[in-house]
Amino acid sequence: MELEEFYKQVGGNFEDVKRRLLNEEFIKKFVLKFKDDETFDNLIDAFNKADYKEAFRFIHTLKGTSVNLGFDDLYQASCNLTECLRKKENLNDEELEEAGKLLQIVKNSYQKIIELIVQL
Repeated sequence: MELEEFYKQVGGNFEDVKRRLLNEEFIKKFVLKFKDDETFDNLIDAFNKADYKEAFRFIHTLKGTSVNLGFDDLYQASCNLTECLRKKENLNDEELEEAGKLLQIVKNSYQKIIELIVQL
């Protein structure tokens, strides 16, 4: 799969990424490294432990990485979960339900990206 097709499938703007990161080799290098980053796994662990302060830290990191790499769908999903967890150490039942839904959207977007990276 070509890098441009990869970006179409992950909901990203390849031309925008090229303007920022300048060349395809550089972009591909960092896209391939993304699958080895532990931030997503750390997010899931923190969320499962109900450590929402740490979960916030990890989703905020994932948000930054996704915007830098032009993974627009993951970025938007990460923004939504970031705001849900902002300044929260505990979640009430309603907030926990909302955070769980938002986390599932993040998971779906993340897994799609990982599956497509393997095809690069």
